[in-house]
Amino acid sequence: MLIVEDDPAIGLDLRMALAHVGATALGPVASVAAAFAILADQAVNGAILDIRLKNNELVFPVADALAALRIPFVFASGRSASLMPLKHSDRPFFDKPFQSDEVVEMLGQLLDGARPASGMG
Repeated sequence: MLIVEDDPAIGLDLRMALAHVGATALGPVASVAAAFAILADQAVNGAILDIRLKNNELVFPVADALAALRIPFVFASGRSASLMPLKHSDRPFFDKPFQSDEVVEMLGQLLDGARPASGMG
């Protein structure tokens, strides 16, 4: 699972929540470039995306790539959902402060819907 999050504490919390359910966390990474580097080099089967990253960079190029690859993802961000492009408005959105286990649970549900009998590992 790819974590794109620029707050180290939140990234660590998401990592721990993924580990708790037996999933392998990739990241957290704090930039679009770092996320694309992981996508190019690792098998990613799901992602948790913060909307606004360091230097006011927006995560939407990563979301577009994940959507094109049919990789399930959720948004978990302190930024208003009003920033969401229409093409991603149907994606699950968790507003900060959120419970990491709820974010991970939703991602698991998306994965189960994407591939029958799949796990998060």
